[in-house]
Amino acid sequence: MKGRREHLRHLPDDFSEMGVILSRVNKSFRGATREPVNTFQTVSSISDRELNSTGSDHSSIIAIQTKVCEPEKVLVPALPDTACVERGYVTPQQVYNLLSAEEGQPALYDPHYILILDCRSTQRYKQSHVVTAQASVTLIHPALGCLISCTELQKFSIILLYAEEGCSPVGSEKARAESPDLQRCFFKLSDLGMDPVIVLGGFSAFHALYPFLCTPRFLPIEPQRHSLTIYPSEILEGALYQGSVSQASDYHIIKNLHITHVVNATANCPDAFPNTLSYLGLRLSDNAQQDLVEALPLASRFIHAALRADPAGRVLVHCSLGRSRSSAITLAFLMEHRCWSLLHALSWLKERRACTAPNVNFLRQLLTYEEQLFGRRLTNLEDIQR
Repeated sequence: MKGRREHLRHLPDDFSEMGVILSRVNKSFRGATREPVNTFQTVSSISDRELNSTGSDHSSIIAIQTKVCEPEKVLVPALPDTACVERGYVTPQQVYNLLSAEEGQPALYDPHYILILDCRSTQRYKQSHVVTAQASVTLIHPALGCLISCTELQKFSIILLYAEEGCSPVGSEKARAESPDLQRCFFKLSDLGMDPVIVLGGFSAFHALYPFLCTPRFLPIEPQRHSLTIYPSEILEGALYQGSVSQASDYHIIKNLHITHVVNATANCPDAFPNTLSYLGLRLSDNAQQDLVEALPLASRFIHAALRADPAGRVLVHCSLGRSRSSAITLAFLMEHRCWSLLHALSWLKERRACTAPNVNFLRQLLTYEEQLFGRRLTNLEDIQR
């Protein structure tokens, strides 16, 4: 196997191993002091506020002063759960993060980043398909075989297939009965030395979660791809997202993801929708002098309260580019409320947001935070530095 798909020779055995794909997305683009400081603002909240409500009175905002406290007890370390996914499949959530990946620029802007083949009927394809997908018959003809050369196929980092539904083991009699066109396409590509993966549950499962990433439009060339909306990464399914200030300022993104709470970790960017969403404003700088002693527990409590609310909220954590400051906040939450070591939390985050890159000052402070939470150091700095 040659070319840019070398790292996809082995399909992920479980949910966590999809990080092999996500963490190398960037290859597609190649051609502290502990003195407390006031790093936070007030929390703006509106009770029982629905994002899609257009007739509500958003004039009242309640300012809440939040007291920063030490952890009440020492936490017991836990390991992240891994979902059992049939070999050869990826989940709709993993596909969402593949479509949202960025490193320098959005991955989807690269026409050779991902090849998505819709293995349904032409009629169903024309009605709606995953963004940038092509009808499989245009590449894998039932009678003529593969209509694209191996050289061209090897240019793609990822080859993704989907039928209408399906989750049976690849190659099984049930899978061949459920989606014969997809199975034929899968094995034709495999015979050519490719490593295609299949969307678990098919188009139906993906569309149920992410209808805004489905379209009747065909976007074959790079200039058309630049019109696509790139979404924040989904860190916890249907709950916690991480992205950039531009994404946090896009009302369509906020509406489509049903965001209710936002952690703004920028130094001076204003809150985009203060009359509609609940905000925690942190004035953080991405440098070696920024102290996070107050910001980390404060943000963790804000996120936890939002996700535990009734009804449960959805939280977007953002900084300028969604790489360093926002990553530190997300990692602190995963450590405190999932009881994960910094090493496990960082691995989880990078599997879902490949451009994650907290600066070394933040990493050192997160190590101190880990020690405060668990009563001992669980992670070595050398193991988490890029």
